[in-house]
Amino acid sequence: MRLSIFCLNTCLLLSLLSCQAEYDWYQRDFSAEEKIDYAKSLSNGVGYYYQGTVPEQFHIKEAMKLDSSNGDYWREFGTSRVKRGLAAEMQYYYGKAAELKPEPWAGFRGYLYLYFYRDYPRAIADFNLSDSVTATVGYSQGQNHDYMRGIAYYGLKNYPQALQSLSLYIDSTIAKEGEEWVDAAAVLYRALTYEKLGDDMNMKADLERALRIYPAMADAYYHQARLASKAGKKEEAQKLLKQAKTNFKEGYFHSRPYVEVLEQIYLEDIEALSDSL
Repeated sequence: MRLSIFCLNTCLLLSLLSCQAEYDWYQRDFSAEEKIDYAKSLSNGVGYYYQGTVPEQFHIKEAMKLDSSNGDYWREFGTSRVKRGLAAEMQYYYGKAAELKPEPWAGFRGYLYLYFYRDYPRAIADFNLSDSVTATVGYSQGQNHDYMRGIAYYGLKNYPQALQSLSLYIDSTIAKEGEEWVDAAAVLYRALTYEKLGDDMNMKADLERALRIYPAMADAYYHQARLASKAGKKEEAQKLLKQAKTNFKEGYFHSRPYVEVLEQIYLEDIEALSDSL
């Protein structure tokens, strides 16, 4: 019986080796242009599969083998690693993407450093690198680099620099496109920056501006209530907290997918302030 199994395994191994030799013998050589074209075809096919699935990853990996100088493939391969929390692999694949194609992937890596890892110095360095390539202030994941630099400086507790960066974004957007095109969360962060700098008057003005842009923003009502409470206006604070609570329960508060944002508020925060009045 053992001899039969041994013979069967030996035959199977010889068969596989024969197939491998045949495969190696008939493997085709592609020209440089063909490799680039086939890599694009493979990359274009990933849209048929869910991100991070075996077929999607296979397509990207084969595209990378054919054209390893294309930063787009490295970045795409790294994206599923981000969402799975594989930080070391994210750094490797996004690092290659940023090296091969700093615009746009350095800025996208900066976005990850900012929101996913809270590595503020690296985030700022990546936004600076991206902007140095284009000689202008860019956008990554739909967000202005000055805006994100401002959040990074806020996270570093460098409030004067945070104020400068956030103001560059807010003021330039108002000048070019109008106040309604400003991200309300940027105004919220500038309001909180003013508070850190001891400027409650400008904090109040920015919270009002945030509500002009995003009238349902629970965060702005909550921080207005804190200001009112600080000024001894308890009745006004309770009224603002009631609105903050209603809007929060309806989902109108600052948040991001996958991560907790800086200074994110929760229902418990609203209720705790209400109880303290």
